Amino acid sequence: IVVNAGNDNTFTGKQGERALEQVIKTVASQFKISEKKIFIASTGVIGEPFPTKKVVNAIKKRKTPSKNWIDAARSIMTTDTYPKGISIKSFIGNQKVTITGIAKGSGMIEPNMATMLGFIFTDAELDQNILKSLINKFVNNSFNSISVDGDESTNDTVMLTSTNAIKFKKKIRSINDKRLKKFKLDLEKVFSYLAEQIVRDGEGATKLIEINVKNAKNKISADKISRSIANSPLLKTAIYGNDPNWGRVIMAIGKTYEKVKSDKLRISFGNYLVAKNGQANAKINERMLKKYLSKDKININIDLNHGKEQARILTCDFSHKYIDINASYKT
Repeated sequence: IVVNAGNDNTFTGKQGERALEQVIKTVASQFKISEKKIFIASTGVIGEPFPTKKVVNAIKKRKTPSKNWIDAARSIMTTDTYPKGISIKSFIGNQKVTITGIAKGSGMIEPNMATMLGFIFTDAELDQNILKSLINKFVNNSFNSISVDGDESTNDTVMLTSTNAIKFKKKIRSINDKRLKKFKLDLEKVFSYLAEQIVRDGEGATKLIEINVKNAKNKISADKISRSIANSPLLKTAIYGNDPNWGRVIMAIGKTYEKVKSDKLRISFGNYLVAKNGQANAKINERMLKKYLSKDKININIDLNHGKEQARILTCDFSHKYIDINASYKT
């Protein structure tokens, strides 16, 4: 896996294609592996010519192999403020295995992945079909359930890879194999942790916001409403300023044009019920609510009372720093 940061090699035309071909050939020759086993991921500025010579020369330089995953995570950062990584021990049956993951991402983050890279590795012997099933199982509630600014990128990548170093007498043939029970729980933790770290490190972010929508008429409606709330600049700036302006949640729900029964709608900030039965909660303690909003983790809960489906998404606030970063990203 070859990863570069600073240039995402998109809208670079034939030059970008030739650059990838040259990088792949260089890696294949340098490490004596098949070109079909080389994967490339890029992140950075769109439309800038890919620095082929610089990347190829860097690959050709012989380096001492390193087991420091945090260094790898740090090397792929762009506007990130800290490297994101996690490594845990798990079990498949009675066999101890390791799961290690690194990720980058801070801006241009929206569900359906975004300008973020995530790489998760295990030493357990798992074939391609098992890995594919596992990533499909866990990506939707992790990397596909986050948003920083509502902007999808041209580039996004999440890979789940096995070195196959730990062998099993009886191979794993299905993700429903009972021996995978503990491993799946730990793998889900790795996916969720890395996704959350991307939001916590959102450009200029000061607060993590968890949006929970429940009792929606269907899953599509729940997802649509939760994402609309998460991507509202008005709500995100209100949370940054500790402003309990729940009307912005109402606005975000309304602009989805989903059918909602307003007289049954309930909205809470944390444990503070701010709206119910189509109107404000007259008994709300504004002072305590504002104090709650000053915390670095905020929960916004929406009960639609219109069905049984639910959705959850993580986002962050918008601060002055978000503008500062993105007003001069290229220049």
